[in-house]
Amino acid sequence: MKKIQRYKKTFLMSAAALGMLAALTVESTMAYFTTYVSAGGSHVVNLEARTELNEDVSEMTKHIVLRNTSEKGDCFVRVKVFYGAEISVIMTDVEGNGDWYDGGDGYWYYRPILPVGEQTAQLDAFIDTTGLVKLGVDSDTATEYIKDKFNVVVVQECTPVLYDAEGNPYAEWGTFYTVYEGEEADN
Repeated sequence: MKKIQRYKKTFLMSAAALGMLAALTVESTMAYFTTYVSAGGSHVVNLEARTELNEDVSEMTKHIVLRNTSEKGDCFVRVKVFYGAEISVIMTDVEGNGDWYDGGDGYWYYRPILPVGEQTAQLDAFIDTTGLVKLGVDSDTATEYIKDKFNVVVVQECTPVLYDAEGNPYAEWGTFYTVYEGEEADN
């Protein structure tokens, strides 16, 4: 019987200590969860940038042109081309003036800022069949094979033009913008 009373006493002391510890931390915990900050005078900033991809295909080449369809701002654009392992693609800045350049990260970037309503210079993605010819397939058969399996996917991205403290334009490709669909979006 004395053992049971001793266990009861130990249990009650432990419960009381735990209760006091909880009482000490409740105030700081409640302060943490109820702290807030309010701001006033906000205004929705619309940073929308939209482009339209135009692709024409002729002679084993995709001709790529992008148009800035945004209503409010200029943008930077880039293109990435995906294709199967059995073919290779040669990218070419058609006008040759350096507007399109290989960024070394799998993307082709358009150097000038693309104004609203304007379009880029043409970028060509030529499907090269020499890899199949090297495997012993004659060039006509290789071309016919590629024409049957011609699946080159072009992905284009755009981002609004941003400016640094000195007023120099730059592109921020890692930023994600969310379209707000609330009442303030129309302001």
